[in-house]
Amino acid sequence: MILIVSSCGRSRALAEEGLKRLDQRKYTSALELFDRALRSNPNEALALYGKGTLLAEEQITEQIALAMLNQAVQQAGLADRYLIRAYLRIAEIHAQRGQKDEAMQNLSKISGTQKLADGGHARRVAAIYLKLKEKDRAREALTAYIETHAQDEETDFYLTRLYALDLKDLKSAAKRCGQIDWQKSQLPRYLLTCSKITASQGAYPAALVLIDLYIKKAGQTVTKDINDLREAITKKRGRFDVGDADF
Repeated sequence: MILIVSSCGRSRALAEEGLKRLDQRKYTSALELFDRALRSNPNEALALYGKGTLLAEEQITEQIALAMLNQAVQQAGLADRYLIRAYLRIAEIHAQRGQKDEAMQNLSKISGTQKLADGGHARRVAAIYLKLKEKDRAREALTAYIETHAQDEETDFYLTRLYALDLKDLKSAAKRCGQIDWQKSQLPRYLLTCSKITASQGAYPAALVLIDLYIKKAGQTVTKDINDLREAITKKRGRFDVGDADF
């Protein structure tokens, strides 16, 4: 029993160090540590997750990666943050292969705002649903996340993008643009996009406020395109195409 505990402790320590190297993008040394951990304990969940994540980056090793990630999520003791990432990566692989049922099954295992505590995860979930042509599910996932993470501006705007480009619902996109407190915005480029969306719905005064706020926040030389857009909004005429907007 002592030998088993010692072996498990050593493999866990090696895997944890491997994950640190992975975060530092030291991929070669990370892989070496994961391999050492797995030689010590073939069921070490963190090592399976880490090596699977690395191998998933190359198509030639994708099938091996999928097997490792599936094995990792079946182990006890895999922290939620790694469990979520593993299910996401598995779902992404299946979605890329056009295996909708498998992708959906893995997404269902990480549904719920209590598990999606990271905006990046929420956006990845939505991106997978969009790849599977499940636009309403993508919208629902983002909406549920935003309800409990109202300050996540990047994810909030990802939802606005979904309405504008994927759902072709510019009216709802414009409504979302009006809900954001742009005075506190840390992402001024979205102001420009929202000014186009808002103008496309004929809400010219609101669009003018947005583009003027963009000009103020951007702190850069105003280009001719921006001047032309502002003039079109001021004159309440023009074609406000959101397809080329910077989302």
